[in-house]
Amino acid sequence: MNQLPNDATDTPRPRGPLLIGAAFVLMIGIFIGALGATVLLRTSIGSAGDLKAREAIRLHALLEAPGGIAAPTLSTERTTEAFAHSFIVSTAAIDAVSSLDERAQLVDIARWMVATDALSARDDAVSRWAMIAARCVDANADAAKDAANCVRDRMPLDVPVPDHARG
Repeated sequence: MNQLPNDATDTPRPRGPLLIGAAFVLMIGIFIGALGATVLLRTSIGSAGDLKAREAIRLHALLEAPGGIAAPTLSTERTTEAFAHSFIVSTAAIDAVSSLDERAQLVDIARWMVATDALSARDDAVSRWAMIAARCVDANADAAKDAANCVRDRMPLDVPVPDHARG
């Protein structure tokens, strides 16, 4: 007698465990993908914030003088504009700056700008926006996220980029 392997006497195998396993694997894949995307996004944002913070800190050294901003012979218009633009961008991302020392230096620069009115006498837009950013950071010195939100909320979408910084 020949018997077919799938006749009516065989009981069908349950598919529940297979479906549960597939759903479990799918959920783990979604979790790993979301975690990976979060790490990559945080790394790229943090890196941009760190680079702009370092740039603003280096440029600040060219502008600082005991009474405020250095004499025109020591700093040029181009350096001032580059500093202001870098400061705006770095303070808008201050919550993404991973180095606490660089965050503290940005806060110190903001306090210096507010105390000396370093860029207030200038008529260009980027200097005005840099002073607004400095006031935001100074007012929220202990809360990086609040400082960054303040800067981003008060900035226009088109903060002017100095001509020499355009690529």
